[in-house]
Amino acid sequence: MKKIVLILTAALTLTAITGCSPKKETVMIKECIFPGDYPDPTIIRDGKDFYMTHSSFTYYPGLLVWHSTDLINWEPVARAVQGQDYSIFAPELCKVGDKYIIYYPTSNGENFVVTADKIEGPWSDPVKIAVSGIDPGHVIDTDGSRYLYTNNGFMVKLTEDGLAATGRNKKVYNGWEFPAEWETEGMWLESPKFCKRGEYYYLISAEGGTAGPPTSHMCVVARSKSATGPWENSPYNPMVHTYSADEEWWSKGHGTLIDDADGNWYIVYHAYRNNYHTLGRSTIIESVVWTEDGWPVLANQNGAEWNNKGLNSNFDYLKDFSNPLMWAKWEPGFELGTLWTTTAIDESYEITAEFESNGAAAGLYLFYNEKAYTGTQLNDSHFYIRILNDKNIVSVWNSTDGEKWNQVIKDLDVSSYHHNTYQGFFALRPSIMVNDGVTVKNFKYVTK
Repeated sequence: MKKIVLILTAALTLTAITGCSPKKETVMIKECIFPGDYPDPTIIRDGKDFYMTHSSFTYYPGLLVWHSTDLINWEPVARAVQGQDYSIFAPELCKVGDKYIIYYPTSNGENFVVTADKIEGPWSDPVKIAVSGIDPGHVIDTDGSRYLYTNNGFMVKLTEDGLAATGRNKKVYNGWEFPAEWETEGMWLESPKFCKRGEYYYLISAEGGTAGPPTSHMCVVARSKSATGPWENSPYNPMVHTYSADEEWWSKGHGTLIDDADGNWYIVYHAYRNNYHTLGRSTIIESVVWTEDGWPVLANQNGAEWNNKGLNSNFDYLKDFSNPLMWAKWEPGFELGTLWTTTAIDESYEITAEFESNGAAAGLYLFYNEKAYTGTQLNDSHFYIRILNDKNIVSVWNSTDGEKWNQVIKDLDVSSYHHNTYQGFFALRPSIMVNDGVTVKNFKYVTK
């Protein structure tokens, strides 16, 4: 068996919004909590605990689940899908009764569901459900009926256990019509996410396309007194949007409203860092307040103002690369060997790996897909490889003793290694290639 062995809150002043009344002594949050390749966040609160997962695409095990008690610091706790032959994107995490549930669509045009009694697992084998569309969103009506929404405003009723559909999709929402002059990828009504506050259900959707131009994406809000509609669009739409390429974060969208145990509200969404599509889409959280007429809006209305680009943590919870949960295999296969990938979180960083081998090849790469990657390999008995990514300019070295280094690649521009060039919605990820007989003795990631 081919395997890898590793030995190894920022406070904001509330902008005045007419008609909004935030709770007293509330700390306003506006920051990135998952820099790097953490797209399509789906989040729930279970008492005082929060859980989140993201799209995992063709990296397996898939659906890495995270836990937090403060929405700022997180720890990985499980991977919910062990290995399949498809790409997973835009999941929906929910809890019904005592059961944790994740619905997810695939690149095969199908939808599946996995369940667990504990968030740490074990998670069930995937069950295929007869629901078409992508980006499932789960909601329970006041009479206990369960529904699954998908893209383009479609909805289907589920069985009582939520593991099957009871009929055909029905279109119940047309989205919000944004100005025709806005530069987007198109309508792309996706990502239906729900919350209930008072007598209203709130539906948060994505529009505008998730990549493309910096101003493409957005979050829009609608509400209804029934989980099945009819839906009334917010007069404050869009709730989240990038209006200019000068802003710190591009293509902001795919949001979920979430409250804490003290009644404070937030929206969690994804975005690209300005001019760094290579890092993938990061997860961001912002505080939310409610207008007097019952609509959610951002607590800080100036979308261009971020303290330290919103990168206010040391992100130690994303740097424990000795934890096997932080690694996933590139399941389509890599012609040189088995490829294990993890997530870069910085504009500039250096990675170093130490290998022992019985003669089999091993290597270190920055990998987007089979058409866009860089790095090198060796098959000596003991060797090191180092890669420096300095704001999308990459250099690579190897060494047999860890002291004398031989440069093999110098100043390669990788700024085009992203979705807008190669499709796939992936990111340029630090990756270790191994074959049978290879041991990875150490892996080091350093922010530069």
